[in-house]
Amino acid sequence: MRKNRIIDKEIDAQKDFVQEMKREIFGIDKSVRSGYINAFNTEFGAFEEVCTIEEVLSRSAASDIVYFGDYHPLRESQDWLLRLMMEMTARGRKLVLAVEMLYERQQELLDRWMKGTIPEREFLESIDYKSEWGFDWESYRRIFELARNPFVPIFGIDSEPRDHLKYIRKRDRMMAGRIANIRRFFPGYLILVLVGESHLASAHLPAEIRKACRSDLAGTIIVQNMDEIYWDLLRGGKEHVEAVRVEEGKYCIFNTSPMVKYQSYRDVIDLWAGGEGTDRYLSILEEMVDYIVSFLAGDPDRVKVEYNGDLFENISDLFPEVHCRQTYKSFGSLLRSKRISQLGVVAATESLRRYGVSYVPAINSFLVLDFKSHSAAMEAARFVHFALSGRLGTEGTSTRGAEDRFYRYVLEEALAYTGAKMIDSTIDCMKTDPLISAIDGRGVVRNPAAGMTLAETRSVVKLFKYHMKRDRTKGNPARRTATLEKIHGLNLKKRLLIIRALGHTLGEAIHESHHDGNVTVGDILGLFREPIGEPGRAKSLYASWTAETGKFRRAYGATRRNGVKAD
Repeated sequence: MRKNRIIDKEIDAQKDFVQEMKREIFGIDKSVRSGYINAFNTEFGAFEEVCTIEEVLSRSAASDIVYFGDYHPLRESQDWLLRLMMEMTARGRKLVLAVEMLYERQQELLDRWMKGTIPEREFLESIDYKSEWGFDWESYRRIFELARNPFVPIFGIDSEPRDHLKYIRKRDRMMAGRIANIRRFFPGYLILVLVGESHLASAHLPAEIRKACRSDLAGTIIVQNMDEIYWDLLRGGKEHVEAVRVEEGKYCIFNTSPMVKYQSYRDVIDLWAGGEGTDRYLSILEEMVDYIVSFLAGDPDRVKVEYNGDLFENISDLFPEVHCRQTYKSFGSLLRSKRISQLGVVAATESLRRYGVSYVPAINSFLVLDFKSHSAAMEAARFVHFALSGRLGTEGTSTRGAEDRFYRYVLEEALAYTGAKMIDSTIDCMKTDPLISAIDGRGVVRNPAAGMTLAETRSVVKLFKYHMKRDRTKGNPARRTATLEKIHGLNLKKRLLIIRALGHTLGEAIHESHHDGNVTVGDILGLFREPIGEPGRAKSLYASWTAETGKFRRAYGATRRNGVKAD
């Protein structure tokens, strides 16, 4: 009962936050009140049972037509379409892609660009991409690039006008007619339809296609990240579930949380209103910070933090600057101009290389090279830790010794991961951590971690396994060994891989232990406030928290679906 109350409280906090964002968004976009939209939300508001991604893919591969509900502003949505295309091709299906984002009248321009007879810039200008579609071109561009090799025919299926819901049923009929023509010209092909999710209620586009094709095509419908289903899964302790079956032939997959989903929508609206800018991601990061602080300590306007001996009224007074750049070199120049040490520059750029976003406490700044919501959530939590522990404006020079530094950084990673899980419970270190994700279900490294050889990855994984096994073994945690000293003395790249993997597994354990009722919000807040500066303090804290959460620290998720086993 206690566990249910804890999770219900967390869900209520998320719902309140999401509802506020919806008020901002739908104050501009009134479509949320539409019967057409409500029909979709009702149909996909609950599910029959949890299923595997393999079921979704197998059903799709056996279909005549697959409807993919694209959440246009969310990069993770297009990521999943790319995965779907590659999986269907690997399973021997010939594909043809039908996309809502292009009008039928733009087909000639699309064909010319796909053949390379006109440059990309001319293509985008000719179709007036920014005005007619406007969502992140770099994310969609990947779909067209993938379709070039192996060749996948692509057809624009939408019709004008698309700027008012009163025309949406007519658009469904027009799209259905074009898909029927595609079916006639490409018999035996799997038609992959990429449209906004609201088109996919049974009485909407699928019904019109059945009429237009005059046959009952074997179809699969895939939507993403439905709010109520997400919270039902979280309530049931199934936050790592990747897919559910809504009913026969209808699936919902999960790659982010409702909070992140609506932030992506609001971000696009802000972009349309104000254009590109260096502070584009400021509001998203502010909201992430506010949510983490609210979850841990209450109203951010009442949370006092210390900076250089001064006491501020609230944490917002110290919110970091946001720097967006396009190259690692430009970030290196920025950091050196701020007198960051060479080690600090290397650490920050390595973090950017792997995650796209990095928080640098010494200059109290977020660096954004490639904005990824999961990474942004972790860096927002990292800022909260540094602010609450009074360590802003430092590179952590108060901690001396390789061992102390090692465990301090592990705890920082654990807190960053824990805070990110508050925002998005779909985050799973089994998939997001570069070292852990290199290990397969039998504990074997078959693929190298990014930037390393297979042999290097295997050597680092061996050391990581050693540390994890030691953490699980009762004994004297203070006893030093030659292998531990080897871990602490690794070069920066290898050491960071182990630090993050240890921190992320501990963060996962803290999150699970909190849901189980064994770790309170106060306990987590205390760790966020811990400065971890005294000699030996970081190691003792790490030992106590691994012991506290040991029951839930499942090595690399050995008891979880697709987990890898410890030795």
